[in-house]
Amino acid sequence: MNRHAGSISNIAVAHWGEHVNGGGDRVAWELSRVFEDAPLYVGWQDEDIEPSDIKTRQLINGRLNKWALERGGIARMVAHMHGWQIAEPLRNHDVIVTSGNEPLFYVPPTEQVWIAYIHHTNRRQSDQIHEVGTDKFASLKLLFYYAIRVAFDHNTHKPDLFLANSEQVKRRMVRYWGIPGEKIDVVYPPVDTNTYSPSDAETGDYYLTLSRLDWHKSVDDIVRAFDGLDARLVVAGDGPERDNLERIAGENVEFAGYISEEKKKKLLAGAKAFIFNGQDEDFGISPVEALAAGTPLLGVKEGMTQYQVVEEKTGHTFEREESGHTIRTVVQRFEEEGVDWDSSEIASFADRFSVQAFHHRMHEAVDRAVKNADVTPDWYSEFEDTSSNPEQGFIEK
Repeated sequence: MNRHAGSISNIAVAHWGEHVNGGGDRVAWELSRVFEDAPLYVGWQDEDIEPSDIKTRQLINGRLNKWALERGGIARMVAHMHGWQIAEPLRNHDVIVTSGNEPLFYVPPTEQVWIAYIHHTNRRQSDQIHEVGTDKFASLKLLFYYAIRVAFDHNTHKPDLFLANSEQVKRRMVRYWGIPGEKIDVVYPPVDTNTYSPSDAETGDYYLTLSRLDWHKSVDDIVRAFDGLDARLVVAGDGPERDNLERIAGENVEFAGYISEEKKKKLLAGAKAFIFNGQDEDFGISPVEALAAGTPLLGVKEGMTQYQVVEEKTGHTFEREESGHTIRTVVQRFEEEGVDWDSSEIASFADRFSVQAFHHRMHEAVDRAVKNADVTPDWYSEFEDTSSNPEQGFIEK
């Protein structure tokens, strides 16, 4: 494979595996749109969740691997560890852009340029390790987490350039993976901000939270905050915590379940404010969608959420507290003060996270990586204009 800066056209995109139509999957699909002619490979394919314009090719095949991928847990991890190392279809491309952690097991050819987009570090084994608990399996878990960290220590130096989806994730990559900060650029995930508009609905009399109803989204604190509060809360989304949330909810809390995109647009635009309480969120797409709809954000003061709130302009922040007291206080404050910016100013703020911005930053990242990876000797250029004359001692490219 001959490569010189400025001559790259043979690009491939590779994603760890289509899973639940989540944020990582949507980033990978958009990457394939950024590089229009690039094939999209996935470790684990699920055609049922793919958009109509996306076609993927599965990298990890074989009956045993298929069983391991479907089983999940350690079995799935081993299948990825085994399947990504060679990943033969990737090896014929000049440049690859990977999405997720599992592709880091890939061992590339010398001259191939590799840009790795990272959505999160192994959080259970790093910044969330204190949640291991004190049960009888805690020690075994710690040993397992150590083994995972060791495995990744051997795989976080091969890409030419890393991309983090937020400054928070970049910080974790430097701390827990030991990657030099100068080797990491921040490229925010693509949010289709043009889809949302303040004009999608008149502002109603409710507050909204929307996410997968899972433990780390801490929706239970939001529900508790509205207990006895003279305000209405709509909880959109579904997940394993829904039954528990419905048990603790008061009459002023409504559960909308899984909603269509059309209903989502109207709910976002019609809410007084959007409340988000995700734990140390890597990025957070739904808060940006709310901002794009011109809706103020009441967000927990941690993770990327704290930066999506420009205090008193796009919303207000609150400190985390399990009782929900601080959420109740910020809702009351919002009722009294509102925010300084109008809906159009809030919507304009969200454009920094747009699909168009993502496309621009990705092209910049590939150009930078290709330029920095060029190993052409300095003296080589003096022969380029006379390559047709073998008497000058030049070996033709």
